[in-house]
Amino acid sequence: MPGNAFRGMLVLLPFLVGFACPATAAPEARVSETYGKLPLHFEANRGQTHEDVRFLARGAGYSLYLTAGEAVLVLTKPNPDAKRDLRSTPERLGTQRGTPVVVRMSLVGAAPKPLVSGLDELPGKANYLIGKDPAKWRTNVPTYAKVHYRAVYPGIDLVYYGNQRQLEYDFVVAPGADPNRIVLGFQGAERLEINAEGELVLHAAGGVIRQRVPVIYQEIDGVRTKIEGRYVLKDAHRVGFQVAAYDPSRPLVIDPTLVYAATYLGGNDADFGSGIAVDAAGAAYVTGQTFSTDFTASCTDPCTVLDGTHGGGSADAFVTKINAAGTALVYST
Repeated sequence: MPGNAFRGMLVLLPFLVGFACPATAAPEARVSETYGKLPLHFEANRGQTHEDVRFLARGAGYSLYLTAGEAVLVLTKPNPDAKRDLRSTPERLGTQRGTPVVVRMSLVGAAPKPLVSGLDELPGKANYLIGKDPAKWRTNVPTYAKVHYRAVYPGIDLVYYGNQRQLEYDFVVAPGADPNRIVLGFQGAERLEINAEGELVLHAAGGVIRQRVPVIYQEIDGVRTKIEGRYVLKDAHRVGFQVAAYDPSRPLVIDPTLVYAATYLGGNDADFGSGIAVDAAGAAYVTGQTFSTDFTASCTDPCTVLDGTHGGGSADAFVTKINAAGTALVYST
């Protein structure tokens, strides 16, 4: 089984999520950073969702459903046009969240019913006490740190894992297996392209998702040896990998990285991100609007806290800078 050395990241970009950031800067900064490092947990499906789903995971702004043949990402992008006067109604919640973006990643030509199992069971359990009939409740649902797909292609396994800020996945190619069998199919992306840097860019409704240049390597005598490789567009919605010469007597790891930057902004009311930019150093600048009276940042002084008496019940604008590592806020105004 692959260890932590076998790494790939599936990341949801650029959907920003709300999270409370009170004015007590240092403790909240530690809480935010610690939260981001918590391991992602995968729930076994015990009837809490569609029967085709084997495992599911949820995070701030997204849900992931793993079936026998697909990884289904449901991304929730806040709607900046939500109206404040609908505050307490269910309709307002739907308006605030906006239309979900659904992206499906499948393995083209893969085994239709691979053996799917949870690995590294976690101590936490999930419980669903929904409705008045206890017979329909689901309790003590086990959770796992990883999900393993065995032999999705002959001699090739797939492992999902990650933390609250990234979903990771690895293709582990056994000696003698053919990595050219791996083909990713995408639904929900209007267009795929490979940019000048070699990244795979998925143009989906409401956003762009980038999959970084694949990291391909072998472990030889305890040393990671890089193998050259790149994405290859098979057609408008399918992508494969081109791998340079390597030692076929040793395992090969193909580590694509579908990246998202999730950080935590927000306050005691509705907050909406409406724009994002990245500078040459990799720092991100987020702008949007907030109805919160306590919107601030986990940063050292000077920090600006919004005054609830301003605006007469309308939203205030904010600009926030996030460091290049995506682990801390530099400032928020």
